[in-house]
Amino acid sequence: MITSPREFSWKDSTTWKVFLYCFIAFFFLAIAVTIIHSLSLYRNEINHFENDLLHIKELHIPVIVSSLWITDYEHLENQIEGIAQFNFIDRVEVHDEDQHLWVAGKDVQEFQEPVTYKLIYTYRDIEQDIGDIILYTNSEQIKSVIIDNAYSLFLIQLLLAFILSSIMAGSFYIVIGKNLIRIAQFIKTDHPGENSQPLTLQRNFKIKDELQMLIDYLNEMRHRIRIAVQEVKELSYTDQLTGLYNRRFFEEELKRLDTLRNLPLSLIMVDVNGLKLTNDAFGHEAGDQLLQKVAQVLKDECRTDDIISRIGGDEFVILLPKTDHLQVASLGDRLIEAIHKKKIRNLPVSASFGWETKKGDKEDINSVFKRAEDYMYSKKAYKKDDQRQQSLQIIIDTLFNKESRERDHARRVSETSVAIGSALGLSEAEIKELKVAGEYHDIGKIAIHSDTLNKRGPLTDSEWKEIKRHPELSYNILSSVNEYGPIAEIVFYHHERWDGKGYPSGLQGEEIPLQSRIIMVADAYDAMTDDRPYRKALSKEEAVKQLKKGTGSQFDPEIVEVFLKKVLSV
Repeated sequence: MITSPREFSWKDSTTWKVFLYCFIAFFFLAIAVTIIHSLSLYRNEINHFENDLLHIKELHIPVIVSSLWITDYEHLENQIEGIAQFNFIDRVEVHDEDQHLWVAGKDVQEFQEPVTYKLIYTYRDIEQDIGDIILYTNSEQIKSVIIDNAYSLFLIQLLLAFILSSIMAGSFYIVIGKNLIRIAQFIKTDHPGENSQPLTLQRNFKIKDELQMLIDYLNEMRHRIRIAVQEVKELSYTDQLTGLYNRRFFEEELKRLDTLRNLPLSLIMVDVNGLKLTNDAFGHEAGDQLLQKVAQVLKDECRTDDIISRIGGDEFVILLPKTDHLQVASLGDRLIEAIHKKKIRNLPVSASFGWETKKGDKEDINSVFKRAEDYMYSKKAYKKDDQRQQSLQIIIDTLFNKESRERDHARRVSETSVAIGSALGLSEAEIKELKVAGEYHDIGKIAIHSDTLNKRGPLTDSEWKEIKRHPELSYNILSSVNEYGPIAEIVFYHHERWDGKGYPSGLQGEEIPLQSRIIMVADAYDAMTDDRPYRKALSKEEAVKQLKKGTGSQFDPEIVEVFLKKVLSV
């Protein structure tokens, strides 16, 4: 979702973000350096402490043992005083075997950790325990040294981080930031019209850097936006299929032209006949061609200043300012004559027209529009069935001309269906419906490609899916003519199977209309006994055998029995 831009503040500044990101980076770098330094310092101090203990053990303790053995207590005290001066050693205690105590250093504290060594005097390979020496070490002092050192180092690094971040942010602002602010302000206030000036940088040198590239791209983008805005504006008022104006443009122009100076203001309503029938029979490409052909006639016959719009799927309207009733009637007659000369896939193009004129300023233009529309629909209703009947006959003729085999097949299916219906005792009206349904049962194949219909090898899944559409296509074509409504119903179900495994609806048994079941048997028998691209015709005996085999699964048993006994006499 697009939101309105906020007012600029220092928090939104890229310069501030550069400072912040740099400082954060330096901050974490300072933490890492401090940790590494502290670990190194800790390791050094521990090594130093361990070396002191080794030094005391190897140099001082032997002297203390000797002093204690010869009772040189003054020398003993000097030694322990010296040991107490070592870093991290707060107190030294020496105990002899008579429980005498010599002490140097501070008082004993809870945090001090004692390290005890036995004082062993060795004479002629004889060892004698003459006492103990206890060193009270201060580990807290090690921590304190490390913490103090780390704290000082971290503060120094933070100060450096602040200084470096400020320098980098200031440099960014001088070189880039202030120009970015100018670009943002320019974009906020810019309206890229035909006379708008290109954006330039405010700096005393010229260099093809990233910022200049941004400016160049921005100026190019503004140029493209100007073009795109104009194209979008045109597209928003244009019907993409016909190139005429669309309903939106028509409604705006109707308001604009509805003024006294444009009177008399006339309207012509145009409704293309048979668009759905054309789509069903020949596909939407043919329907599009029909609309385009009508649109071209309207453009050819109308004046340059007349406004022609497509306002619906098959509806057009022409706005004619300063055009009286006689002029609009003359134009309407010319349009009717020109359109009726056109054809699409051998189908005659036709359209219904209605026109009306606004003569007075107080007359409501919407009422004028409604009268023109009503007049058009009244003409359309009057001629609708005759036109569709004519179109239907052209479609079936086109199918038979395209697929000559289908003409004979339709005739035989019709004759066989009538014979079965008569044998079953159907009424005259039902037999008449059977005759027409048999003739038209495959009319939907007009919309199926000839390569699929005449393929010699097995059909692919997509080709089979296309073939299975023909009952529905036949229904759509036939149902467009009112008198063929019942016929369309029969044709729609003529590929349903008795066991419910047929198409398009999967009906079974007596759910399938009786006349559809009759055509199913007649169609199957004729298909088996006629040569097909994918196989030779079966003999009558073999076809009868196949019908019996399909009884109760594909075919109605009663109809098969009547067909075999009363029609084929087998």
